[in-house]
Amino acid sequence: MSTRPRHTFSWFLLILANTLWACSYVAAKFALRDVSVNTMNALRMIISALVVLPFLIVRRKDLNLTRRDLPQLALLAVIGFVINKILEYGGLSLTTASDVALLITSESIFTAALSWLVLRERFKPLTGVALLLGLAGVYLIVERSVVPNIPTGGGALRIVGDLMVVLALVFESFYTVRGKALLVKHPPLLITAVAIVGSTIFWIPLAGVDITLHGWRAPGLAGWLSIGWLAIMSTVIAYLAWFKGLANIDGSAAASTLFVQPLLGTTLAILLLGDQIVPTTIIGGIMIIASVYLISR
Repeated sequence: MSTRPRHTFSWFLLILANTLWACSYVAAKFALRDVSVNTMNALRMIISALVVLPFLIVRRKDLNLTRRDLPQLALLAVIGFVINKILEYGGLSLTTASDVALLITSESIFTAALSWLVLRERFKPLTGVALLLGLAGVYLIVERSVVPNIPTGGGALRIVGDLMVVLALVFESFYTVRGKALLVKHPPLLITAVAIVGSTIFWIPLAGVDITLHGWRAPGLAGWLSIGWLAIMSTVIAYLAWFKGLANIDGSAAASTLFVQPLLGTTLAILLLGDQIVPTTIIGGIMIIASVYLISR
C-alpha cells in the first residue's frame, strides 16, 4: 500500500474511533441508571477481554513480548483502563453527557503537549495561543460563566464531575502517548488486548467490593445493550482503530480528530437524554475546537 492511501485509511480509523467514543457517553448514561460506575466498567472490561483474548492467544507468537515490556504494558492498563475510566465515568455520573462530549476534545491539548515533551514531536508556532484558548474553553464549560461561582441545586456536583473528566483526560493523553511509543515494537492488537485483559485484574475485585456493599441489581435490556456497546464498539473496536491509525499519524495531528466527539456526542445527548446547554457551554466548545484546529495545523 502506497503512503497516501495508507495515511488516508489511518485518518479514517482515527475518525471511526472518535465516532464510536462519541456514542459512549449516552450509552454510559443509560447503563448507569441500572448499575454503579465500578460494576459497569467491570462488566465492560470483562466482556472486552473475552472478545480480544482469543485473538491474543492465536497471535501470541507474533507479539514478541519480553519481560522488559511487561511493566510498561501494566502501566498502560492501569492508566488507560482503570484510573482513566474511574475518573471519566465517575465524573459522567455527576455531570451531563453533553458536558463530557465537549470537554473530551480538550484531550487533544494534553496529547499534543505530551507528544512534544515525550515523543519530541515538533513544537509549532501557534502552540501557546492554542493551548491558552483551549484551556479557556474548558473553563467556560466547567464554570458556565465568565465569573467564578459555586452554583446551588446540584451545580457544585456537576463542576466536580467536569473536573474529574478533565483529570481523566490527562491520564488518557498519557496512555495515548505511551501507547504510540510502544507501536514501534508491537502491533496495536498487543497494546489494546494486553491493556484490556490486564485491567480486569483490578476491575473484578472493585466490582466485587461494590456488589458486596450495595448488592447486585441486574441491568435491564437498555442497560445490557449499553454495556455491550461500551465493551465491543467503544473499547475493542475503537481502541484498535485508534492505535492502528496512530501508527502512521503524529500524536499531535491525530488529536484533531477528537472534534468528532463534541459535535456528535452533544447532539446525541440533547436528542436522547434531553440535555440542556447554555451559551457559555457552546462558546467554550467552539474555543476548544478552534484550539484543536490550531494545534493540528
